[in-house]
Amino acid sequence: MASGPASSCTVGCLVVVDLPRLLRWLRRPGRLFRRSLFDLLLPAVCPACGKPATDLCAACSKALGWRPERSCRRCGEATAEAGASCGSSHDELRNLVRLVAPWRYAGTGGALVRRFKLDGNLAAGRILARGVADSWRAAMPRGWGRAVLVPVPLHKSRRKVRGFDQAAWLAAAVARRMRAPVAVDCLRRSRPTLPQGDPRNRSRQVNVAGAFVVRQADRVRGRRVVLVDDVFTSGATMRQCARQLLEAGALEVAALAACRS
Repeated sequence: MASGPASSCTVGCLVVVDLPRLLRWLRRPGRLFRRSLFDLLLPAVCPACGKPATDLCAACSKALGWRPERSCRRCGEATAEAGASCGSSHDELRNLVRLVAPWRYAGTGGALVRRFKLDGNLAAGRILARGVADSWRAAMPRGWGRAVLVPVPLHKSRRKVRGFDQAAWLAAAVARRMRAPVAVDCLRRSRPTLPQGDPRNRSRQVNVAGAFVVRQADRVRGRRVVLVDDVFTSGATMRQCARQLLEAGALEVAALAACRS
């Protein structure tokens, strides 16, 4: 029997096609397709504010809140000397050896994330990927050159509504820039969770407890892993993901995000 999205059988000259299955196979994230088409046909605009510009406009560039160059080697917060420890307990980084995030969520950084994640604006996504890749390259610890990138996954129900998985797209774009391996399907969100910023969410830690499983342990076993997401806030989601990856055999896990709120 033939296999594929349009399974069919021939009876004389009659071909019977499994139309619903064909349509499911042909379905693509329409929002991303339309956005890519608009990027080609419409005049260039600033991805953060929408004003005419070939990249970020001057005002948005000025409002891009870079995190400090003199920063803690583990969390990236400001220190008197570059690479020194900030003295924090780093409880938010439990299971994570370090966090790298080029921008603050306030200002242009947050605008780019929202445009990318909620509107499917790929121009914003490309700016995020460029900044994330450059920051990781500059901060990469010794021995992490062959680390595998793993995105924090969306649940399939959220991905269906949004049209794409923004962390998976970002991880793949950063991996291309870094020429690094990426395991997009290594982690799976096994149950839907509330958005971490949802007012109904009384505990971010409880909200994501047990929500992630490792599907492809052989991709991370014995390797260093870089978890990729768009925003790092409390760290609850990345801590849960890192715990699962470590239990699956990962040597160490680092966190890489576009913004820290």
